[in-house]
Amino acid sequence: MSELLNLVEFLNESLTSPDSSLQKNGFKQLNEGIRSRPAKYFTETEGNRRNSLMSISKVFYIVEFYVSRLVLPSADLVGIILEGILWFARKQLLSADCAVKICSEGLFSSLHIGSLRKSERLIAYHLLFELLSYDRTRSGLVSMKSEFVQGFIVSTEGEKDPECLMSVFTMHPLVLQHFDLGHLAEEHFDCMAAYFPVKYTPPPGNSALISRAQLAEHLSACLFAARRVDGSLLIPMLLEKASSRQTDARSDALALLADCLAGIPHAASFFSEFLLVLPPQQRDPISAAHVTAYIFSLCNLLGQLVTNSFAIHFLSATDLDASCDAEDVNQMFSIVAALAFMYRGRPEEVDFVETLLKCLWPEKRDMGSTDTDGWFSVAVVNAQVAPQDLVADCLLTGVLASPDGPLLARLFHRLAAPLLRPKVDLLPTDDCFYQIKFEEVCLCLACFLQIVKWTPHILFLNRVLSHFSRHKRLSLEGIQAKEEDVRAIVFNLSHTLKRSCSDLRMCDDDSQSLTEIAAFSLLCRLLPLLRSDDEVQKAFLAFCPHVLEHMVFAKRMETPHYTLRLEQQCLLAKLVSHFSLAKDDLLLLLFKLLQGASSVELESVAIEVLQRASCDSSTILDNLVTLLYQRCSDAISLTPVLQMTSAILYIATSLRTKDENNLLPFLASILQHRGNEILNVAERLIWELPREEAKSCLLDLLSTFRLVASGLSELPGVLLRTIIDSLYSYFTACIFNLRSGDSTLRSIVFNELCLCSATLINKYPGNDVPGILTKIFNLLLSHMETAGDSSSPVLIARFVVLVLRGLLVSQLTVTATARQRLLKRLLDVLLSTNASDAEQNLQRTCLLRSLHLLLPLSESACVGTGLEIEVESEPLFLNEEICHCLVNPLAVQKSFCLVALRLRTAWQTLRELCELSSSQVSLAEAFLHGYLRLSSLLPDSLITDYASDALEAAVVGVVGDAQHVVGPKTQALGLFVIARLVTLCFAPSSTLSSSFALFSTSDAADNLLEKLSCLRVTSGPGDSSLQIASSLRFNLARCLRFLVDLPSASTTRHRAAVRCLLEDLLDDDCQSVRLEAARAHNDWCLKV
Repeated sequence: MSELLNLVEFLNESLTSPDSSLQKNGFKQLNEGIRSRPAKYFTETEGNRRNSLMSISKVFYIVEFYVSRLVLPSADLVGIILEGILWFARKQLLSADCAVKICSEGLFSSLHIGSLRKSERLIAYHLLFELLSYDRTRSGLVSMKSEFVQGFIVSTEGEKDPECLMSVFTMHPLVLQHFDLGHLAEEHFDCMAAYFPVKYTPPPGNSALISRAQLAEHLSACLFAARRVDGSLLIPMLLEKASSRQTDARSDALALLADCLAGIPHAASFFSEFLLVLPPQQRDPISAAHVTAYIFSLCNLLGQLVTNSFAIHFLSATDLDASCDAEDVNQMFSIVAALAFMYRGRPEEVDFVETLLKCLWPEKRDMGSTDTDGWFSVAVVNAQVAPQDLVADCLLTGVLASPDGPLLARLFHRLAAPLLRPKVDLLPTDDCFYQIKFEEVCLCLACFLQIVKWTPHILFLNRVLSHFSRHKRLSLEGIQAKEEDVRAIVFNLSHTLKRSCSDLRMCDDDSQSLTEIAAFSLLCRLLPLLRSDDEVQKAFLAFCPHVLEHMVFAKRMETPHYTLRLEQQCLLAKLVSHFSLAKDDLLLLLFKLLQGASSVELESVAIEVLQRASCDSSTILDNLVTLLYQRCSDAISLTPVLQMTSAILYIATSLRTKDENNLLPFLASILQHRGNEILNVAERLIWELPREEAKSCLLDLLSTFRLVASGLSELPGVLLRTIIDSLYSYFTACIFNLRSGDSTLRSIVFNELCLCSATLINKYPGNDVPGILTKIFNLLLSHMETAGDSSSPVLIARFVVLVLRGLLVSQLTVTATARQRLLKRLLDVLLSTNASDAEQNLQRTCLLRSLHLLLPLSESACVGTGLEIEVESEPLFLNEEICHCLVNPLAVQKSFCLVALRLRTAWQTLRELCELSSSQVSLAEAFLHGYLRLSSLLPDSLITDYASDALEAAVVGVVGDAQHVVGPKTQALGLFVIARLVTLCFAPSSTLSSSFALFSTSDAADNLLEKLSCLRVTSGPGDSSLQIASSLRFNLARCLRFLVDLPSASTTRHRAAVRCLLEDLLDDDCQSVRLEAARAHNDWCLKV
C-alpha cells in the first residue's frame, strides 16, 4: 500500500491541478501505476497479510475518486478516467456498490455518453458491458431497477457509429435477460428496433471496417433475445419489414422471423429436404399467444411472398428490388415448418391449417357444387389449379413438420375428392349391342379426359405421400379417410386406366402417359391401406401387365418419364415385399413373366421389380435367386446369365448400403450353397469373354463376392473357403483361358480379382486366405515365366501391390505366421537385389508402374505426374471405400517406413558400389523411382518428417550423378517432388524449415538452378513415350515456377538461363506445358 500511497502523494499536485494538461498527465501516471500491480494486490485483506496492500473495499474509494472527476469538462481526461475504471472492471475487482456508484453518479449523471467523442463513447460502452457481464457488479445494477434501465436507454439510443453499435448490441441481450423492464419494455424495444433493418455501407477500400452483415447479425441477436418479452411488438415489426421490396430488409426480417418462431438462432441452417430438424433441448420459441394474434397476417405474408414477390423474381429479372435468393426461400420454408411445430397437437392447429390453406391455396367453390362431386360432375373449365412451385413446397413442408396433423388429411380430401364417384364399370362384353359399347366408350373417353385435367393434382398428392412415407407409415387415420372411400378411388382409377389405356390405347402421347403414371403411382400408395377385397384386387391386377409394358417402352426410349417409371418399380417392389392386398397375385404375375415366353425387355422389368423387393424379403430373395440360376442352366444364350449377375450385384450393393432386415448373411448363405453353379457360370463366362456381355457378367459376379465378403463382420468357415476357392478358380481360368489379344479385358478382370484378394486378406485373419493367395501368386509367377506375355508383369504387379496394401493397412499380430510369411515374400519382390531375370522384370514393373496403388492418392499428387500410363490396360485408382479395407490409423506411416525407406536404403546401397552392371543400374533407378513415387503421395502432415531425404533423392533423380544417368520418367517424378517441397517450404503456414537440405547454403541453390538450366528436354524420334516427355517438360516448368522463391541472390544469377529455358517451353506442342511455362515466366518476370 505504501507504494500506491507514495504514488498518489507524488501525483497530488497534478491530480488536483486546475490545469487540464497537468491533470491528464497525472491520471495517466496513476493508471500506469495501478496497472503495473497484479490483481491480488487489490484483493488481499489485513487479516490475510500483515502489511496489507488494499482490501477490495478500498477499491471503492479509488473508484469514487475517479467518478468524482468525471464532471471535468476535458474530453481527453474523461477518456483516461474511464480507462482507469475499466481496468478494475476487467480484473473483476469492483463490488456491487462500485457498479452503482459508476452508473448512478458517473455514466448516467455526470456524463452524457451520447455527447462524447467516439473513442470515449467506446470506452464507456466497454465499461458498461463489463459491469453487466459479471454477477457481483450486475447484482448492484439490478438493485437500481428502472433507474439503470432508463439510464441505459438514454445512453445508447441514437448511437450511429458501427463500432460503438457492436458494443451496444452485445449489451441488449444481457439487459433483457437480467432486468425487469416493466413499463420501459416498449421504450427499450424501440431503442433496438430503430436500427432494424440495418442500413449501412462501409467505406470502400477498407476491409478492416465492420461490415453490414456483422451489424445485422448482432442486431438480430438482440431482437431474438426480446422475443419473449417483446413478442407483441416484434411480430408486427417483422411482418412489415418482410413485406418490403428492399432485399436486405426482407431477408433480415424473414431470417429473424424464422428464428423466433423456431426458437433457435439460424433456424434455416437446420432445414433440409423439406424438413426442419431442430435440437429439442435448445428450442425456445416465441410465445404461441403472440403468434396466434397475428396468425392470419403471418399466413397472408407467406401467400404474398409465394404469389407476388417470388413470382416477379422468376418471371422478370429486371425488377431487382423484388428479387429473392435461395436463402430467402429457405427462410420461408422454415417459417412454415416452425408454425406447424408450434401448433402441433394443440387445439388451434385446425385453425392454423385452414388459415394456411386459405392464404396459400384458397378453395374455390361453384354454386351448387358439393363435397361429393366426382370427376364427371366437375366441369373441366372449373377445375381448380393444383399447388405449384413454392406453394406446393410450403404445403409439403407443413405436412412433414406435423405428420399427425390435419394438413395431410385436408390436402388428401381436396386432391382426391373428384376420384371418388361415380363407380366405373368394366367395358361391355362382345355380345352387347354396338350402341351400348359406343356409349360406354364415349363415357370412358370423357372420364379419362377429366383425369387428364386432374393430373397436376394427382402428381402433387403423390409427391406429398412419397415424402410422408419416408418418415411415417401412411394410414387411414393419417389421411382421415374411410376405407370405402379409398376403395372407391382404387376401383375407379383401376377400371378407368384399364379401359382407357389398355383397352382403348389412349395413353400413347406424353401428357396422357403422364396421367397414367401419376394415377397408377397413387394406386400403389393407396392399395396397402385396404383389407381383402377381391373386386378391387382384380381391378388393380388387370392393369398391371399394361404398366409393365409401358416400363419397357420408357426404358428403351429413355423418355423424360423414365425416372417416374423407376419410381413405379420401387412402389411395386414395396407392394410385393410388404403385406398388401395384391401381394401374392402380383408376385405370381412377376414370376410368371420370368417363366413364360415374355420378351427380354419385359423379363428385365420383372427382374428389376423383384430385385428391389428381395432387399426386404428373404423369401422373395431365395425364390428369385433360385429361378435366375435355373434359367442360366437351361439357357443357351448369355442373356439369363447377364440378368442373374446384374440382379445379385444390385442386391449385394443395396444390402451393403442399407440392410434393415439383416439379409446380407442370408445372401451369403445362398451363394455358398450354389458354389458349384457359380463356378460353372464363371467358366462359361470366361470361355465366351470376348463378348462385351460376358465381360460385364464376370465383373458383376466378382464384385458381388467382394461386396458380400467385405460387408459381413464374420464369415462362416465353409463360406470363406468357398469364396477363396472360387477366387483361385477365377485366377486359374483368367490366366489360361483369356485370349492374349484382349489385354484390356484381361486388365479389367485382374483389377476386380486383385480387389477381392486385398479385401479378403485385410479383413479375415485366418490362415486360409494367406495360403490360397500364396498359391495364386505361385501360379502367376509360373505363368509369367513360361508364357512370355508382355502384359503379364503389369497385371501381376497389381496383385502384388494390392495384396501388400491389404496386409499393411490391417493389424498384423505376431501369431499370424501365414500372413507374416506372405508379407515378407511380397516385400522381397520389391526389395530384392539378386532376383532372377523374370522376377526382376516383375520387380521393376511394381516399382515403376504399380507402386502408387500402395498409398491413397493425396490431393497434392492429383496434379498429375503422367507416370501411371499403362499401355493397353485399364488404370486403377483406389480408396479405402472401394477396397472395403479395415484401416490402421497409422497405415500410411507404416507403409512408407516398411517400403519407401527400405527402397531408399537399397538405392543408396547400390549407388555405393564401384562398378554396376546394366541390370543393377536399371534396378537402382527403379528403387529411386519407387521411393520418390511414395514420397509424392505422402500427405502434407507427414512429408515434413522426410523432406530433407526426399529432396536429396529428388535432386539426384533430376540431374543424376557422376556414375548414373536417370531416365525421363524418373526425372519428371523428381521435378514433381522438388516443386511440391518448395511449395510447402515457402507456404505461409509451412512447418518446413527454410534451411533444410537444398536451402542450407546458397551454393546448393546455385548448383540446382545451374543443372536445371542446362537440362534440355526435346521430343525426338527416339523417345520411347511422348507422354512421359511431355510430363517431364510440364514438371520442369512447374518446378521452375516455384523455385522463383529461392534466395534472390541465386535467382538473380541464373535468371538469364532460366528465361531461355522457359522460352523454349513456351513453344512446346503440349498445351499444359505452355500454360505452366507461362505461369512460371510471369512469376520470374515479376519477382526476379
